[in-house]
Amino acid sequence: MTRIGTSQRPGADDETASAGQPRPPGFRLWPPELPWDFSAANARVRVVAADVTPAALWRNHRLFTIAALLSILPRFVAAMGFKPALFIQDSFSYMQEGTHFNLGELRPAGYPVFLRVLEPFHSLLLVTTLQHIMGIALAAIVYGVLRSRGLPAWGATLATVPTLFDSRQIWLESSILPDTLFTLVLLIAVAILIVRPKPSLWAAGIVGLLVAWASVIRGNGAPVFVIIVAFLVIRRVGWRVITACVTAFAVPLLAYMTWFYADFGTFNITNSTGLFLWSRTMSFANCSVIKPPADLVPLCPEKQPGYTPAPAPAWSVDAVLAEKSPASYLWDPGAWWRVDAHPGVNPYNNKLAMRFAERAILAQPQDYLKTVGEGVLVTFVGTDRSQSYLSDHFTVAPHVSTLAPYMKSFEWRYAHTTQNTHVHQPWAYLMFWYQLPVWFPGVAFLAVFVIGLGALIKRWRGWGVYAALAWGVGIVNLVLPIAAHELDYRYALSAVPFACLALGLALNREPTSGTGTGAGAKPLAEG
Repeated sequence: MTRIGTSQRPGADDETASAGQPRPPGFRLWPPELPWDFSAANARVRVVAADVTPAALWRNHRLFTIAALLSILPRFVAAMGFKPALFIQDSFSYMQEGTHFNLGELRPAGYPVFLRVLEPFHSLLLVTTLQHIMGIALAAIVYGVLRSRGLPAWGATLATVPTLFDSRQIWLESSILPDTLFTLVLLIAVAILIVRPKPSLWAAGIVGLLVAWASVIRGNGAPVFVIIVAFLVIRRVGWRVITACVTAFAVPLLAYMTWFYADFGTFNITNSTGLFLWSRTMSFANCSVIKPPADLVPLCPEKQPGYTPAPAPAWSVDAVLAEKSPASYLWDPGAWWRVDAHPGVNPYNNKLAMRFAERAILAQPQDYLKTVGEGVLVTFVGTDRSQSYLSDHFTVAPHVSTLAPYMKSFEWRYAHTTQNTHVHQPWAYLMFWYQLPVWFPGVAFLAVFVIGLGALIKRWRGWGVYAALAWGVGIVNLVLPIAAHELDYRYALSAVPFACLALGLALNREPTSGTGTGAGAKPLAEG
């Protein structure tokens, strides 16, 4: 990002060659010819490097620099107050896969790759410290993109405040979980397309690779690519750029799926998609309506352990929160997939679960949409003060009350310790006080999404199309996990920087036709 903070910002087509200048090399498959100008790239790197020196940051970006430095304090307190790191049950599976780097059937291996790189240091503090740096980097990218598009410093800084200071964001960075890395990888891809809306083949390829990596960091990352491709089509970047992006996305993902097939016999990235979706249908499935065949009857809600039929209560936030969660169905010790003819997470049970889920959704589409809508709404109105680990709060007691022997074994092999999360005073006490007033309220989160949507529709022929890219990625990150499994606020957190970025772009002042750096530059609205 060049010239951030200056009043002369480039137009949308600032990659267009000026009249009379030599054209850059074009693309040719054979003999190979790729458009890569190393001198131009080096010049851009020098400009960016000059703009991020301490003196330049203080001179041009003082407000954000102060905010970013202040945000280090609660992250330091969290690191000192909760050692060796924050854990949920998933954390130990990630450490196990990060030690041996074996593909797992339950979750993809993108985050274990990151853990595997750090495994020789045997330090969970190193992992969480890097994730804290990623959290600040998320804010820096949002700020840099908005400033490069002409937003004033105070507006761009305000858009980063939820990511910099929300106590739940800091909780997530302090946990052995993939979500911070997932969000960073996707945000870099989106930032490239906003700053360079007419991307070169190389830039498009990098975007495709980043989204492919995000798709194996968290299993619901792949649908984001639909938003990416739609943006490229709307921007009319040309078939070669779109092909480069699609190829860079598809090739590594297909390679991963081939590897998965070699290990488990199914061409996929996990063997759990159907199981998670089946658990989602437990919130509404009615087998008298679904009429499943005999082999799917054991998957009906009334056949699950601990099922107690009760009349549906009048809808309220409390009623939704009190319902048996999809995770409770999925991980019950007596769940059907643990005791059937082929027990375990495997292709057989995953296919069985997917068949039931598809039948349930097709038979009860309105109930499914209602369930997903309730989950989205509860994200905004029912998670602010909850002390559940699903709401990402620091607590005195660890979220995993007692470590099972296998958990200790996985943790020992990765980090050479068997300690559960434990508090250290006075740091933990300070963090408890910090999280009471400092969080991103659900009502504000909802307002950012709603106002951003209205503003981008109003300014569709200006900044709206760029805001729509960020908004679309944010809404996919918010809704898809709820639609595929259940509400977990750590998934929703990955939507926050995209929603704030979209709002900042949508509210930005429209560029004038005179904006640009070359004779060939065009007004943004013409794109």
